[in-house]
Formats: sequence, C-alpha cells, structure tokens
Amino acid sequence: MVEQRSTLEYALLGLIRGAPQSGYDLRKVFEETAMAGYSGSPGAIYPALRRLEHSGLIEGDVPDDTRRRRKEFRLTERGRAVLLDWLALPVTHDDVALRFPELMLRFVFLSFDESDSLTLRFLERLESHLGEYIADLKVQREQLPLTMHGRLALEGGIASSEARHRWALEAQESFRRKGDRR
Repeated sequence: MVEQRSTLEYALLGLIRGAPQSGYDLRKVFEETAMAGYSGSPGAIYPALRRLEHSGLIEGDVPDDTRRRRKEFRLTERGRAVLLDWLALPVTHDDVALRFPELMLRFVFLSFDESDSLTLRFLERLESHLGEYIADLKVQREQLPLTMHGRLALEGGIASSEARHRWALEAQESFRRKGDRR
C-alpha cells in the first residue's frame, strides 16, 4: 500500500533523492524553476520537511564543513521506498483528467529508474488513458448542448490532450530507441 503524502512532500522526496539539500536549497528550486506551482513558500516547505523527518522518510544534519548552520536532508531507505512506491503507481483515467501536473512530476523523478521499465510502463499507460480521455471529450462535444464558449473551451481541452498524447507517443519511442542502443 502506498503511503499517502502531499504532492509537495513527494516533490521534496524526489529532489532530496537526487542529492542532499537544505531547506533553503529546496526553496530556491521551487522559486526558480517550473516547480513553482508546488510552493516556494517557507510556510509550506519547512513544515513538510519536518513531517517527512518526523515520519522517518528523510534525516537531516548540519555538515561540519559549512560556515552556515543549514541542515541538509537525505533520503532514508524508508523514504526511498515510499518515493519508489509513488513512482510505480499506475496511471489512471482520473490522473489524466485531473492531476496531469502530478503525472509530469512523477515522470521527472522516474529518471531514477535505471532500467527504464517503470518509465515505459508509465508512458504506455499515460498514452492509453490520454487516448480514452480524448475520445470522452469528443463524445461530450457532440452530445452536450454547449454555448460557443463551452464548445471552444472543450476544443481547447481536446487540443491540449492531443498534444500530450503525441508527446507520450514520442517519449515512448525515445525510450525504446535508447533501449535498442544498449
């Protein structure tokens, strides 16, 4: 069973998995990258780090070789397992419809999968569910009595989902070609 954590907590686990980091370092990532949507606020990040540390998913210490007294956090084995369980979750129709940014966050952290098997499974499920979602949206476009605004909004959703679908197909192909070169 996958431990329930906030998306911010999973983002922190993934970032810390890459390399030990201080709260300040993590805040900078959120402030200066596309991850800003997950919060660069100290009022969100530091409590999340405390929850993760209290749960035994990360551990922090102050390195001896620094002048600043910043605590650096590292992933524990339990934290690594929780992160990998989250990454291995199957992609669902609801994920595609309601949680696409979280799916992309998971995809980024799938870079820790050295075999690429989880990544390919993720992309295959993503592509499949996007295809189903696009078909659902097209049915809605035909069946619902929509105003011009509603129809255009739905067509915008179809167009963006079709672009995501093309991306998922291209990403699968990239990973398959990578596997062929091994």
